[in-house]
Amino acid sequence: MKEKLFLYLAVFLRHNLILRMEGNVNHESIDAYSKTFAEQLINTFFKDRTSIKGAEILEFSHIKQINFFILKILFEKWQSEFENLKSPYFDFQNEAVIKAAGSLMNVLSKNILIRKDDFRPLLEEATYKTVLIIFSPYEYYLQEINKPTFQKISLDDLKGIRKYMKINGNLLDAYIDRFEKEGIQAVFNDDAVRIFDEVCETIKETPEEFEIYIQELSKVLAVDLNVIYSDSNEIVKVYEEDDQIEESDNINEKFGSGQQTLLDTLETEKKEAIIDIHEKKPIEGLKKSITINQRFMFENDLFNGDKDEFEMVVNYLDNCTNKQEAMSFIEENYVQKKNWDLEKEEVSEFFNIINKRFPG
Repeated sequence: MKEKLFLYLAVFLRHNLILRMEGNVNHESIDAYSKTFAEQLINTFFKDRTSIKGAEILEFSHIKQINFFILKILFEKWQSEFENLKSPYFDFQNEAVIKAAGSLMNVLSKNILIRKDDFRPLLEEATYKTVLIIFSPYEYYLQEINKPTFQKISLDDLKGIRKYMKINGNLLDAYIDRFEKEGIQAVFNDDAVRIFDEVCETIKETPEEFEIYIQELSKVLAVDLNVIYSDSNEIVKVYEEDDQIEESDNINEKFGSGQQTLLDTLETEKKEAIIDIHEKKPIEGLKKSITINQRFMFENDLFNGDKDEFEMVVNYLDNCTNKQEAMSFIEENYVQKKNWDLEKEEVSEFFNIINKRFPG
């Protein structure tokens, strides 16, 4: 299963869960946001200086993940440069050479000095990675696991990555734990991705709430979730032009306070909120489109933790011939018998998926 999991849908406050939209986060918009964000930090820090030292990097941004990603990128560049030093004339695998290289790295790490123009691309990349790990941890880790320059990922590699993770590290912890329990030292990329997907399907912990990070990022540059989760490349201009970003609509505002029938709720006129960006795109099946976080939410909040019942309902709905049949089943067995509240976010999200399964 290579769906993009953990792509967040909106700020889900009531149950402290984070959802994922269908489709990708908008990488071009994140890239544009990261460049503008980085430029503002650089203009402030380098106002009266021309370079930055290693100790200053650790305190450079109030968002610690950005600082640690900068250090991670530096370390990876050092590794790459060291690899380039290798030649057929010297034994770079010799224990003494490896030890000397480690000592050199320790010395260099204490003498980091980066000029403003060289620091900018590091900060832009670190910001980009930070935004991705906040709003799409699955995709971030997938990039780390499945780098095209490497054929394998090892347990040591994963532990090395973990040292730099300050946000959503629980997913990586579960992945490392799987390696350790099964005695896996290294696997080829395809197997690494397969194992990672299996971990995502079974992990109980949910990603961290991104509300706090939205607030922290917005201290420098406001975050618009409609942009982060949009397929429209035109929205990139929002950050490039540094316009004022409007606050996202709350999902609950889609629904009125009055009583509605089930189908009335589904047919309510759509508002311009995060959930509506992909509204017109039909989906092939509920089972394929429901993400890890959505599954956790639906099982826990709608089916009282009963995984078997949840699977039964999803399979039944996928085999319905139309929306009327599907919604009649839900209305009779869950809205009426189990008192589902039509105004609860998890209910509206479940209905929204059914609506996409049977558009029109």
